[in-house]
Amino acid sequence: MSGFQLRSLRITGPSKPDAEIGFKPGLNVISGPSDTGKSYIVEAIDFMLGGATSPRQIPESAGYDQAHLILEAHDGAHYGLTRSLQGGDFLLTNLSKPDAQPKSLSARHSATDQDNISTFLLRLVDLDQKRLRKNANNELQNLSFRNLAHLAIIDEESIIKKISPIFTGESTARTMQSSVLKLLLTGLDDSSLIATKKRAIAKAEIEAQIALLDQIISDYEVDLNELTNQPQDLANQAARLEVSIRISEAALTAERSVFEEQERLRREAWIMRERIAGRNSEIDGLEERFALLDQSYASDLKRLEAIAEAGQFFVALPQERCPLCGAVAGDHQHDGVPADGDIEALRVACKVELSKIHQLRLELTATVAALQSERDALAIEAEQARNSYNKADALVRETLAPAISAARAEHSNLLETRAHVRQAQSLVERISDLRNKRSEAETALGTAGRLTDERPGLPATSTQTFSQAAEALLNAWNFPHEKPVYFDEREQDLVLGNRRRGEQGKGLRALTHAAFTIGLQSAIDALGRSPIGFIVLDSPLVTFREADHEEEELQELKPDQKVAVKQAFYSDLAKRLAASQVIVLENEDPDEAIRKDINPHFFSKQKNQGRYGFFPLADETQPS
Repeated sequence: MSGFQLRSLRITGPSKPDAEIGFKPGLNVISGPSDTGKSYIVEAIDFMLGGATSPRQIPESAGYDQAHLILEAHDGAHYGLTRSLQGGDFLLTNLSKPDAQPKSLSARHSATDQDNISTFLLRLVDLDQKRLRKNANNELQNLSFRNLAHLAIIDEESIIKKISPIFTGESTARTMQSSVLKLLLTGLDDSSLIATKKRAIAKAEIEAQIALLDQIISDYEVDLNELTNQPQDLANQAARLEVSIRISEAALTAERSVFEEQERLRREAWIMRERIAGRNSEIDGLEERFALLDQSYASDLKRLEAIAEAGQFFVALPQERCPLCGAVAGDHQHDGVPADGDIEALRVACKVELSKIHQLRLELTATVAALQSERDALAIEAEQARNSYNKADALVRETLAPAISAARAEHSNLLETRAHVRQAQSLVERISDLRNKRSEAETALGTAGRLTDERPGLPATSTQTFSQAAEALLNAWNFPHEKPVYFDEREQDLVLGNRRRGEQGKGLRALTHAAFTIGLQSAIDALGRSPIGFIVLDSPLVTFREADHEEEELQELKPDQKVAVKQAFYSDLAKRLAASQVIVLENEDPDEAIRKDINPHFFSKQKNQGRYGFFPLADETQPS
């Protein structure tokens, strides 16, 4: 559910005491004599909800320049609206968010600029972005909150009008205002309607449409003839193609599987060949290095053998005196010349080293022999890999590749043929659709541009719910009326027995207007729609109590019967309106017995006797 209620109205001015009044859920009654500001309150509420006309100037309002209205949305959020009494835009404050900054709202409704008072209020009642039918040509306009305001705010002049409460009296707005009622009761707007053009324009457009359709149909038929000369057999041909394509896909899958297996074997053989070639290169490198190592071993052996042999001969030489100093060998030493070594120990060391090198050389020979054996084994593996590669390569190139290419070509041809068949089927369907549209256009040509105001009526559930809600109110108020009470769609108004609501005297019209307005919102709520949330009724009982010569029914009522209607009116609304809100402005105060169940405000128009009026006296402390 959605909607909103009023919480307070405040009028302020420089050096002036605030004029303020508070509202609560349920029944609010503002009572007091004339000229105490009651009608000013109604006008100010309407003004603060987007009305273009400022409240009328009264002596008490002199010096006041701003109006402030606080609303409470259905979700509990509170909003403050501020506006100059001279008119202009609004200032909106989200009072539920202490840090929220005020936001400017335009007073003019706009479908493109969302920052306007109408859009803000429509969102609160969940009716934003709705479209209304405004004339018999089905031209549309955007819903504005001003289209709803007269159904919630009823001033003292409107409440006694003879026309339906749906209408404001503007003849050009009757269609749109009827659409508002439909929207409220059904939740459906008129955005799906298509505007009707003038006959000459509409006829010319349809004739141009038929000519265009003929040209398109002709072009499509040419394209269809290029694709097939048997369009009636396209469905059978498509079915046969589907079977052939499935067989072709299976064959292509099988061919691809064999091809991929042989391609795997060829790839593995190639990798083996490359690995063997790499290992042979490694062996070649090792053999070259081992040959150099063997040469080094041979050189070392020759050198050590020469040293050992020289030592043997050196030991056998006779000892002589030193040719330099004449000293006996072994008894002298020259600077920088090492002393004589142990020749025999040197010879033994050389033999040991010779033995070690011989052993290393033998191990090197064994390693070279192992590498040669590995090379021989690799040669056999290389030959096997080469044979495997050549076999797989020949099979792939000579048999499998041509086979898979042929299978793929056959499959592609079938897919292309199917695409042509589908294109032809699409053309057949388009031509059929276009011919249907051409037939419809020819039918529409006869009625092109004719005005019609035929609209589907309101659902029986909606009108019945509305009628029952209004009758229940009148019964509860002890209102003197004939039965049954029902809603007449043609007149868009209530009928009481055999008499239309507007045919009654103004006293009865005021109360039945109140029943219409309250009953409508009750019906909207009962139907699961979004009621506006509040109603303002200015003087619904005054004219009822003051019968005139036009109202025979009211003349026949005894005074105590009139009082009974008044008390029943207040008592019923005090109990009925627990969650919704109705604000009644009347001259006489409600009885003491029901004041505990309502939110009363009493204006006395007397100094020092309660509250003087809406605008406080200079020395008056005003309650809200």
